[in-house]
Amino acid sequence: MNISPSIVALAVSTCLFSTSTLAELTANDDTNKIEGTYSNTLMRSTDNGESWLELVPSDGSSSGTNNDFPGTETVVVANKLADVIATPLYDSTQTYDTPNTKVRYNGYYWTNQWWANPGEIPGSNSVWLKGAATNLEANVIATYNFTPWTGQQAEDYQTQQKENVAKQTRIYGYYPEWGVYAAHNYFTPDKIAWDQLTHITYAFGVVENGVVVTHDTEKGPELMKEIATASKAAGVKNILSVGGWTNSEEGVFEAATSTDEGVEKLAQSIVDYIVKWKFDGVDIDWEYPDTDVEKTQFTNLITSLRNKLDVLGKQNDIYYQLSAAVTVNHNKMAYINPAVTASLLDSVNVMAYDIHGAFDAITGHNAPLYPNSQDEDLKLNVSSAMSDYVNTWGVAKNKLTMGVPFYGRGWGNVEPTEIVKGLPGLFAAGTATVHGAWDDEDQYTGTNPFYVLQEKIASGDYTRYWDSESHVPYLYNAKTKEFLTYDDEASITDKVNYIKDQGLGGAIIWDISGDSSDHTLGKIVATLKASDSDDDDDDDSTHVVSYLTLARGAKKGFAYDGKTGQYIMYPGVYCEMPLTDFQDGVFDIRVNNVSVAKINKGKLTNGKFSTTDQTVKITTNDATINEGDVITIVRQDSDEESIDISKTVTQQMLGNALVTDNGQLKAVYIVDATASVGNYAVEFLIDGYTDAQYQVYINDQYVAGANILKTGQCDADHMTCGYLGAQKIMYIADSSVTVKEEDDLKVYQIVDGKKVLTATLTVPHGYYYY
Repeated sequence: MNISPSIVALAVSTCLFSTSTLAELTANDDTNKIEGTYSNTLMRSTDNGESWLELVPSDGSSSGTNNDFPGTETVVVANKLADVIATPLYDSTQTYDTPNTKVRYNGYYWTNQWWANPGEIPGSNSVWLKGAATNLEANVIATYNFTPWTGQQAEDYQTQQKENVAKQTRIYGYYPEWGVYAAHNYFTPDKIAWDQLTHITYAFGVVENGVVVTHDTEKGPELMKEIATASKAAGVKNILSVGGWTNSEEGVFEAATSTDEGVEKLAQSIVDYIVKWKFDGVDIDWEYPDTDVEKTQFTNLITSLRNKLDVLGKQNDIYYQLSAAVTVNHNKMAYINPAVTASLLDSVNVMAYDIHGAFDAITGHNAPLYPNSQDEDLKLNVSSAMSDYVNTWGVAKNKLTMGVPFYGRGWGNVEPTEIVKGLPGLFAAGTATVHGAWDDEDQYTGTNPFYVLQEKIASGDYTRYWDSESHVPYLYNAKTKEFLTYDDEASITDKVNYIKDQGLGGAIIWDISGDSSDHTLGKIVATLKASDSDDDDDDDSTHVVSYLTLARGAKKGFAYDGKTGQYIMYPGVYCEMPLTDFQDGVFDIRVNNVSVAKINKGKLTNGKFSTTDQTVKITTNDATINEGDVITIVRQDSDEESIDISKTVTQQMLGNALVTDNGQLKAVYIVDATASVGNYAVEFLIDGYTDAQYQVYINDQYVAGANILKTGQCDADHMTCGYLGAQKIMYIADSSVTVKEEDDLKVYQIVDGKKVLTATLTVPHGYYYY
């Protein structure tokens, strides 16, 4: 695209340079930056005036804004004109199908009144109305030329940038090229939450006849231009993803890489493509190599790309990143040859979704974090896959990024069979008869974005269920017998916490257009950015809440139910933070994104607090909180909100042991002297008089035991018992049995001389609240 020659002429004409301008602004080819000061605000162009970004030069205290010019670059600098930045240059090859589209052409602004065909140049007919002059030429002040580094300086830069990527916690947001259409609610690039990402991955460049090409030739070019500009302004790496499921199904990768010449041809075409469209790297999405021959082909392609990108990077002062979207299936991991390819890749992007769907005859979870005991394949889940990549294939944890889906899948004709108690329809037979919002016209995979699933919940026609084993939800419609597997705030929170706890390299999102308009899920994933290990500056957005759990609510809190013989906790949210942050900050405490308490500079509504050793302990009033709910503390600074900490509610947080016995053992508690009738630590409830023997272990050491007799008599070791009527007995450990935070409590039933685990409970932080 060429602009008016007069702009270029003015940009290189030294007669326009004032002495003060030349003295104040200089090009530093060692730092690739324009340095100095200038009295006016500035903008710059690196494409001969086609597009402009605001420019802030480096002034010694900061590196500036949009001020990085690697490789060979000619930079035109002008006084800032907001309308010029916001208005694209006219493109004679483009169709302008939306009336009132504003463009720049020949020094003026023009607006189309109706559909403008390619080649209908402004001024040639009445479709374009001429507007005001842009005044661009009069505001161009200088041009600067940058050249690539050479020798050791170029080598050192590549090494340093590679190390920086390895240390970075990465969030890849996949942007679908087709997202701009109706099925994705017209997800144009202006809807991207750039602050929630480190990488934007454009999906897809497709392979045809052995080379990469643009799939959507109408929308694709402008989309890639817009994303290249916006990502650079946001400081987000812009990655091209090549392939995808449909393109892979066509066998294009296998055909293109069947010879050494084919590998080189495809790799070179990818490199040329990323240069043309200003990408910062490439992601290979070959779904999936699954033979020894394809293993070799995949390895050859990755090797060739890494070599070519390294050469190109030294020429352009850019470290081009290379990643691959890889399988979650343990049966196919070997075919990406991790022992070789992982060292060549900056990121191994595990597509930890599409594990189950309507391609299966029975229902299951799209992306279970952990296995369910009823799973046919107990290794086909997210955590097992990540563990396999690390422990079986030796992939470094910081190389691994874990998939989190912003969509779900579905089945029809699912009966409410409870193969797992309390979870109707899970692992029951189903059919591919549900048409999802993201399905093509003739598809019935039940694929829906998260925002559509939110609407289904709000309709009242669906019930949300939570699988506490797999840590994911699903929806079930009892009337239509529709089963929808998906991820929501609770499961995404668990997955983000898993990434943090395991020290993984970050997350990939398929795809960002599926999130709600207020970026509900994206905000949770974005909390990974706070854990970057390569930040050199002081970050005032680091988490201040040191602990988050549930405790007895600040009102009713804890009560004994004489009818059931059970202690009942009425929970509130419990957290701790430094006194200074409590006094100076504004926080909103939420359950499922609904506010239950607020902190406003030392004042707490709907709760109580105490201070110990400069730490404030906060407990909200009682709230309705269930397993699978999400508790979140949101920090509010001016008009900005950020998630400080978030956690998914478990049974143990609600004060309940995980009881696996289907017999007499009904509940296990931790109760301290302030909440019980004596100085007892461990209590459990037995329902019914039948010969049975139970033993209590703390940290795998036996501490107490209880025998139940048909007569109802109490026979116990380091325990006493109380008779509650209706054949209920409360066994209470004596004062010699004590527990502390993080102790591992287990209750076993002795059956035929063998121990059978019937209940587990990790003693929570602040257990004395139970």
